Amino acid sequence: MPLPHFTQLLMTGSPGGPGTRPHEPVYKNLFEITFILPTILQAQGRDPILMLQQASSVNLDFTPDISTKEQRFKYSTRKFVTVPETTSIEFEVKFNVNVNLRGSMETWTALKAWYDLVWNSQNGALHYKADIIGTMIVNQHDRKGLIIRRGTFQNTQIRGINSMDLDWGSSTEIWELTAKFCAD
Repeated sequence: MPLPHFTQLLMTGSPGGPGTRPHEPVYKNLFEITFILPTILQAQGRDPILMLQQASSVNLDFTPDISTKEQRFKYSTRKFVTVPETTSIEFEVKFNVNVNLRGSMETWTALKAWYDLVWNSQNGALHYKADIIGTMIVNQHDRKGLIIRRGTFQNTQIRGINSMDLDWGSSTEIWELTAKFCAD
């Protein structure tokens, strides 16, 4: 007779055990990011589908650390958790960068155009928040495509784009663009 830790595991779906189907792991590479660009960028014909296809990673911190406050009574201390100090979020998305047949790096130019709405370093132009916000929807799914977690980031604003470091000695490296975002 097999040992109970083999036959009665919930996650394996062993016959005779309480679970009927094995559990599946959560894969880190099964996600998509849908971009709803600011209206000005949509009017310019920027392609959010291309950005979806080029987004290669995202870091999401849905559970920020909660600070504590301390009370004292004589020689003892008590800790109490407070509410989060901020409910906005900052995150980064990495993008593959490719050149199309016209010689344009479309992903980079779309993100740079978004950045230029915030602050255009060439002419000093600025826009209102209503003009620079977009929406990002991160869908994490399983192997069959069933969405297991969705993060919708309203009022998403771009904060920065990493620099491009060119180097004669890096003949096997391909540039990955990292864009920094914040959302309410």
